[in-house]
Amino acid sequence: MYKETSIKDVKITGGLLHEKRMLAAGKTIPYIKKALNDEIEGIEPSGAFENFRIAAGESDREFYGLVSQDSDVYKWMEAAALALQYENQETLAAFDEAADLLKRAQQKNGYLNTYYIIHGLKDKWHYLKESCQLYCAGHLIEAAVSAHQVLGRTDLLEIAEAYADYIDHCFGPEAGKIRGYDGHAEIEPALYRLYEDTGIDRYKRLADFFVEERGRKPYFFSEEPRNTNVGNNLVYELDESDYRHSQSHLPIREQNEAVGHAVKAMYFYTAAADKARLDHDMDLFQHVKKLWRNVTEEKMYLTGAIGSSAYGESFTYPYDLPSDLMYGETCASIGLFLLSYHLLLIENDSQYGDIMEKTLYNGILAGISESGTEFFYTNALEIDPERCEKRQDYSHLKYERQPWFDCPCCPPNIARLLMGLNKYIYTGDEHNFNIHLFINSEADMNGWTVTQDTVYPRAGEIRIRVRKADSTPGVLRIRVPSWCGKIRIKKNRQEIHPVINRGYAEIEQECWMEETEIQVDMEMLPRKVYASLQVHSLIGKAAVMRGPVVYCAEEADNGDLSGLFFKRKGNLSGDVDLIYAEGYRCTKKETGLYGCEPPQFEDNAICLVPYYHWGNRGKGGMCVFMKER
Repeated sequence: MYKETSIKDVKITGGLLHEKRMLAAGKTIPYIKKALNDEIEGIEPSGAFENFRIAAGESDREFYGLVSQDSDVYKWMEAAALALQYENQETLAAFDEAADLLKRAQQKNGYLNTYYIIHGLKDKWHYLKESCQLYCAGHLIEAAVSAHQVLGRTDLLEIAEAYADYIDHCFGPEAGKIRGYDGHAEIEPALYRLYEDTGIDRYKRLADFFVEERGRKPYFFSEEPRNTNVGNNLVYELDESDYRHSQSHLPIREQNEAVGHAVKAMYFYTAAADKARLDHDMDLFQHVKKLWRNVTEEKMYLTGAIGSSAYGESFTYPYDLPSDLMYGETCASIGLFLLSYHLLLIENDSQYGDIMEKTLYNGILAGISESGTEFFYTNALEIDPERCEKRQDYSHLKYERQPWFDCPCCPPNIARLLMGLNKYIYTGDEHNFNIHLFINSEADMNGWTVTQDTVYPRAGEIRIRVRKADSTPGVLRIRVPSWCGKIRIKKNRQEIHPVINRGYAEIEQECWMEETEIQVDMEMLPRKVYASLQVHSLIGKAAVMRGPVVYCAEEADNGDLSGLFFKRKGNLSGDVDLIYAEGYRCTKKETGLYGCEPPQFEDNAICLVPYYHWGNRGKGGMCVFMKER
């Protein structure tokens, strides 16, 4: 088991993800600040920062927006703090201003939620099933921990600790406390981070309580006080009897299938993984791993998107993975990335890194435009603009990224993940150094100094330089991706054949004090991918991948997509930016709506682009899986 890698121990120095981080730091984070501060014309007002001014007694306006949107300010603050790895006086000033505003709005007992402060606190801690009070608190805590780790500052941490202390005063198994939890998990992983950052045991005890209490009978949500006045400010409200939507139907150790809201599930399972790691509880780990496997083996799209139903933004049943009617919230892919990383801290197995890579390069990067100021909330694998515009059951899907949303959770979530990406590349201790993601970077941790030079995922060549501060033995582990059919590894220019253990090439050496160069060359060719026959909607269809990147056909390159077929044994050619697939276009003489004459097929090359790149060229259709003949 490993601790989370410190973000200050790793620097990202180049490549695609470095470019995306620079875009987020320079464009996305300032844009989100303006959106949350109602400074962008033509988009729905947010009211998020104004709500804090009202709560601080500095404005006489009324609360505006959703009960969850304090969290959007906190996620922006976390992204801004992480962006301050790179000096930026404007971002620093904006962060300072926000932290001061939070301090002025916070109550003397530590409570900090703008909706309930503005409404007189009379219904505080009511209707936790939908009111997102602890969810918002969790994102405040995460922002504070990240700011402390990056900037070494305690001002936001003091605000977060005061709120966490008050939550601990109000919740728990003791007499007189609330034996409940939030309908949207997030306070739990945040409290574990706060515990690891501060070493204060009561934060872990409170997180443990929230993890183990969820799902116990009698159901807390059946008995809690309900604030009917909050209805107009909810994201939505589901009438349910068993509370599967919030994973509150059973205790975590009795859950065997991923159900309910996909983002809530990922955050809750991540917290359970943290508890398993910190307690060395392998029984709980196996339960969480079983749920992760249920997601990744039965309920995950090729891009790493999860949550196939727009109703409740939820999982449905195994292998129900429609490409065109799906939901696939960007935050859910981020949640799956985080869960996979937290399981990787417990068990060094390449299956977790494979999923991190899949979600990152596809389901997550697709959520942000090349300008950094437009976003996808949902991420379908097939888009027909006319269908999206004219059919209500497809109205949750967009054919172009949007400048903002009524519930703008995804934009700051993407920004904070990209800016915090440093800590997900490596894990290790003084005897082991594990490479999970292939990103141009420099690491100085636990006595190891490691650099990666690569243009991955454009190509599969990685140059790694390794040194160790002392003369003790050590093991370097390099993930071999599941997509990789052929790999060559050289040490100091001599080819070696290391043992592959749990998907990692293990290079053991008695002494690493002299710099050792490792060269990795993974063959990266375009390939077709097919779904299980149990995914009925994809029978007879294929998709194309190259390395970890999923490709798609866009109307901008191919015209009408509906009549295109891949040629079953056709060639795939091209490089990372464009792949050409041999195919056919279906044609037919005009015989009316129905007729007896079969269609004809003519040869037609199909142009494919990376899925994360689609939708940057105006209105048009898109398709990942295409029919094959």
